[in-house]
Amino acid sequence: MRKTTVLAFLMVAVFGVMMLVPPEVVRAETIELKFAQPFSPKHTMQKKVFEPWAEKLSKMTNGKVKVTFFPGGALGKTPDHYGLAEKGIADIVYILHDYTPGRFPMTSVFELPFMVTSAQKTSVAMWKIYEQFPKFQKEYGKVKLLALFCHDPGGFNTVKTPIKTIEDFKGMKFRTANPHVTQALKLFDAVPVNMPVTDVYTALERGVVDGTVLPWEGNFIFKLAELLKYGTEADFYTMTMMVVMNKRKYDSLPDDVKKAIDETTGLLMSEEAGRVYDEVRPVMKKLCEKKGMEAIQMAPGQIPRLKEMCMPLRAEWVKKMEKRGLPGKAVLDAAVKLTSE
Repeated sequence: MRKTTVLAFLMVAVFGVMMLVPPEVVRAETIELKFAQPFSPKHTMQKKVFEPWAEKLSKMTNGKVKVTFFPGGALGKTPDHYGLAEKGIADIVYILHDYTPGRFPMTSVFELPFMVTSAQKTSVAMWKIYEQFPKFQKEYGKVKLLALFCHDPGGFNTVKTPIKTIEDFKGMKFRTANPHVTQALKLFDAVPVNMPVTDVYTALERGVVDGTVLPWEGNFIFKLAELLKYGTEADFYTMTMMVVMNKRKYDSLPDDVKKAIDETTGLLMSEEAGRVYDEVRPVMKKLCEKKGMEAIQMAPGQIPRLKEMCMPLRAEWVKKMEKRGLPGKAVLDAAVKLTSE
């Protein structure tokens, strides 16, 4: 009897304590969102955009949501990252579009040469065009799109010969960035060499390539500034990027969490990512100069000539899109207008 009485007393006591705790606290469970990205945990986007966003999301949901980061390809190889979100291996993923070749033809309009002068302005344009064109939206139909953005304009970086005139390109071997850059380099009489950016250091060191197209940040982050001597600023190109979420995971979330995600991503995150890239540009330039690089400006009249040489690439892009039943001309015109405002 004694044991029975004690057990009954304990059960009553536990029940009484539970009654004092608000029901929402009893029921509340932390929602973990796995965020994967293939780059360094010190990457600019990781430290200045994604981690602050995760903290804000946690505060907005009163600690209900916890974002756990898996940088450095912890959940899969770089080219597989989009698939990680699509399949639900990761809940959220940050990845460059070029790691999924052919899947985002409309988005590639922003990777045409001389389309970008500001990462922030171009990132805003990317999101607005996504909202405007249903066929643009269709490219992301299998995921929940959280942000679209790009890095600050990249130029021509070389080891021995600075690029000052169009003639300087002749025969120079450049690591290329995307198919549009490859086509442009051929027009300049340079020799494009396809390789992952992670292989560029060794290629420069061994003379496999004479230079690379990259923004200042890329030169510094990948330690190429240790080998490169010249950086010609030309606002030549950019690489587009995205943050996507597994659609099933998003749909499974409580309405208040969905609302918090919606209010902190989209145009807001896209613009913030672009702004941060623009903000770090002069900082990265100075860091590269401290490593021994010299900033070079092309001779007067040379950049307009380069731009004119690249104009046929825009017409070719439109033709390819229209052939696939996509609104190429309308998207290009909108992109040019928005990035020029």
